[in-house]
Amino acid sequence: MKKFKFFLPIFMMVFVSCSTDNSTTNINEKIIGFWNLTNITQKKNNELKVLQNENSTFEFKSNSVNINRNTYLNETGNYSYIISIENYFNPDLLEPKNNVLKIGNNKFVVEIDYDGQNMILTNYSDGRIIYYLSK
Repeated sequence: MKKFKFFLPIFMMVFVSCSTDNSTTNINEKIIGFWNLTNITQKKNNELKVLQNENSTFEFKSNSVNINRNTYLNETGNYSYIISIENYFNPDLLEPKNNVLKIGNNKFVVEIDYDGQNMILTNYSDGRIIYYLSK
């Protein structure tokens, strides 16, 4: 009986601490809809440069995105996309992991705020290219 009392709390801690990761599911749900580009900035060599202001929209559907008007990294068109949880620089590494959005040949770390109204896409191809979008 003493062994049972000892193992029961350990078993409960393991059982309660193991849960499914809903991070990708939440991002996949939150990304659906129309997003207006606020601006695109580039952080490189300790400088911040505005690359583009407004004038583009992104319409995300369940497996495709329609980009209306060219952006710094994407041309107007319809693209398939995928969101995965991986290390941006080396997908084979176990940590750190982010929500990574791949649109065509470009990839971004994607962050969406809690209420799903603002999104930040960060690309590291030339410094840090950051897309700010809002619904």
